[in-house]
Amino acid sequence: MLAVVYGVCSRDSLDGRTLLIRGFGQREHWRMEILRVDRLSKRFGSTWAVRSLSFSIHTGEVVGFLGQNGAGKSTTIKMLCNLVRPTEGDIFLNGKSIISSSDARHRQKLGAIVESPRFYPALSGHRNLEMLARIYGVGRDRVDALMDQVGLSEKASHRFGTYSMGMKQRLGLAAVLINAPDLIILDEPTNGLDPVGSRQIQDLIGELAREHHVSVLLCSHQLDEVANLCHRALVLHEGKLHLEMDLAEPKGIEAIKACFDDLAREGAAL
Repeated sequence: MLAVVYGVCSRDSLDGRTLLIRGFGQREHWRMEILRVDRLSKRFGSTWAVRSLSFSIHTGEVVGFLGQNGAGKSTTIKMLCNLVRPTEGDIFLNGKSIISSSDARHRQKLGAIVESPRFYPALSGHRNLEMLARIYGVGRDRVDALMDQVGLSEKASHRFGTYSMGMKQRLGLAAVLINAPDLIILDEPTNGLDPVGSRQIQDLIGELAREHHVSVLLCSHQLDEVANLCHRALVLHEGKLHLEMDLAEPKGIEAIKACFDDLAREGAAL
């Protein structure tokens, strides 16, 4: 699990860009820009995996990050998490570049789960979280609060190896939240879960955005999940931003589905 919590700077450094956010049954709010991706590109040899990609995410906004396999999503996530260095472009978190900054603390407010969460199977869920908390100088009270927030208080003393898939995903979310990030990146967080487990994870994500103003970049192949959770959706194709859709629009998700239908037809015609 990539539960390392990346990124930040003070709120004073925000560049003042705002967006009107609607959703989750709340009234309209003006929110500040948390993440800005500016003409981001990555080339492997002669192949461009990502090319001139630009988008932004604002406080408390859930943004769907969509695309067919090979569209450039994974490479983009690795660049956002500072695991792969861009060939061109820049990434700004809370108004400061995470590419040019040599200060690791500048990345301590970005958290990510990539693939399935991994912990020590012989240790309890609580003990696993305590070990991570110690790295960031976070106290036991924070661990207790997070176990309660993700609905694992009653299972806190149970070994991680006995957890169901849904419980493992919830503990992964708790780990990502340990350092109170402003932005989290979730890669297929409900993959492999039954309907009840999927709903629990979706409810947690919605609560984080709605109640705690955490911004979320959600990678998912499940369009129903995107429709339920996201304010906007970005569709990548061949490393470029192919479509950006406001899902508050009455036919927003239908436009996303039509976009994928068109891409599938184009692929079949080649």
